[in-house]
Amino acid sequence: MVTRLVLLIIMGFAAALYFPDSRQMIIDRVGPHVEPVLIWSAEREIERVSEVVRREARETYELPRTRDWNAWLTAHFTADATTDPWGTLYAYRAWADSFAILSEGPDGELGTEDDLRFSAHRPF
Repeated sequence: MVTRLVLLIIMGFAAALYFPDSRQMIIDRVGPHVEPVLIWSAEREIERVSEVVRREARETYELPRTRDWNAWLTAHFTADATTDPWGTLYAYRAWADSFAILSEGPDGELGTEDDLRFSAHRPF
């Protein structure tokens, strides 16, 4: 019975994090206690976005262009899935042999130690 209650609370909390308005209110109130959960969530979302980039690249033999990233991201995902748990759009970088999906992390600045990053080689 207690396990179900705890699971229900966790599911309710996770559902509330899904919506940007309630997400920000929760973040403001519970802040540092929830940071590991938000980081985990961002890492999972980055992996999911990376998998779609890889799948499309295998099919088309092209990676999204950096300048078209925002349009590509919004064309392939819902608005909530295009931003990290802190409300910032996921960033993208591409090189000749690889690509990376990035989150600015809790501080909202790219290039700092709290950034989250998933890099992969081109799938072709």
